Amino acid sequence: MIGIVLSLGAGILFGLSGLFPSAFGGFLERWIDISLYVLVFGVGMELAWESKAFEEIRSMGFRVFFLPLAAMAGSLLGATFVALCSPMTLKECLAVASGFGWYSLSGVLLARLGNPSLGLFAFATNVFREILTLVNLEWVYRVFGGWAAVALGGATSMDTTLGVLSRVSGGKLVPLGVVSGVLHSLCVPFWVTLFFRFL
Repeated sequence: MIGIVLSLGAGILFGLSGLFPSAFGGFLERWIDISLYVLVFGVGMELAWESKAFEEIRSMGFRVFFLPLAAMAGSLLGATFVALCSPMTLKECLAVASGFGWYSLSGVLLARLGNPSLGLFAFATNVFREILTLVNLEWVYRVFGGWAAVALGGATSMDTTLGVLSRVSGGKLVPLGVVSGVLHSLCVPFWVTLFFRFL
């Protein structure tokens, strides 16, 4: 987390310094495209590595998909409420919320779609969601149960918050966390692009 903040700060400082010519922006755009492909490729790899998790949740049937779908709906409903109470448009709020905690993709994707400032806001918002999840996951698990704890992390429940899920649940929530995180992650590029371009 510290490394991410330092990298972002360094990028802002170098951008403001004027040390790089404007043509350098084109070079960065090409690398941003490559990074998007690498991120999506990584999701595919994780799907393959965690294939055993799917075997463990077969007994739950299609009910297991209701959790991530409900969590996504909750995120989007929350964003709609924020749009009513803030100067941001509904389109902007929904696009940011559609990051579902995956800050590295949502921020870059919105920047590539033509709104770097909204991309930065999405990055910060989704980093904050991850931090809040790490801080609050244990008591959410105790008070509201396992499904609520998994839903809290969104896309991060398959990676950065998976360790906490495993610890607080004695490993019982790991398969559900992986499934929920994977489905959230797969939906991020679709929903962010849809809300930003077509709403």
